[in-house]
Amino acid sequence: MKCPRVTGTSSELLDPASPVWQSVPSETLNLTATPLVMQPSEYIQNKWQSLGHGATPQVTVASAHNGQEIYFRLEWEDATDDGNPDDLAAFPDQAGVMMPIKEDATLMEMGTADQPVNMWLWRADVDPPYYVTATGRGTSKRHRESPLAAKAARDGGRWRVVISRPFHVSLAAEDIVPLAPGMEHKCSFAVWQGSAQERGGLKAYQQRWLPLEIAS
Repeated sequence: MKCPRVTGTSSELLDPASPVWQSVPSETLNLTATPLVMQPSEYIQNKWQSLGHGATPQVTVASAHNGQEIYFRLEWEDATDDGNPDDLAAFPDQAGVMMPIKEDATLMEMGTADQPVNMWLWRADVDPPYYVTATGRGTSKRHRESPLAAKAARDGGRWRVVISRPFHVSLAAEDIVPLAPGMEHKCSFAVWQGSAQERGGLKAYQQRWLPLEIAS
C-alpha cells in the first residue's frame, strides 16, 4: 500500500469527503470472517458455530501523510447505521487499522508476548478512537491516552472513515509502531458490523499483512 505525501491541513485530511483524497490511490481489499478457532473461549466458539459473522466482504483503503501525521481512509458498504446503539444488546459499527509494533509479529494470533501488535480502533459511538495493543489472543489492552483522531460520515449506505496518528507520539516505546516519512512497514484492516452482532474477535478482516510504503 502506497502512502504518498500530500499537501493538506490536518482538518482537510481528516475529512473523508475532502477533495485531497481524490488524488490518493486506493485499494479494495477482500475481507474474510475471523476463524472461530481464533476466538478466546470455547463458549464463543460454540455459540457462533451456527451464526454468521464477517458480514463485510470488502473495504476500500487509501493512505496519505502531510509530513506530520499519517492518515488511513476506509470505506465500506453497510446498509444498517449502527452509529449510536440505543439498546444494551446492540453493538456499534467499528473499523480498525492494525500494525505490528515489531515487524515479525503474527497477525493471526494478534501478536505474541515479545512481538506485540497495535490496533487503531474506530467505534461509531466513541471519540477519539481507541489505541489498543495486544500480545496474543484475548490480551487486548486499551490505553487510557489515545494519540489518534478520526472523522466519519455515512452516505448512501456506506461508511467513510479517516483515522490518523501523528508520526511522533509521547507513549512508551514498546507501545508505539515506528512510523516516519521514508519508512516501510506493514498494516492490516478489519470491519465490524453492529447489526450482525460483531464485536471483539468476531469481525471481517484482512488475513495477511500488507506492505506499507510511506513516501519521503
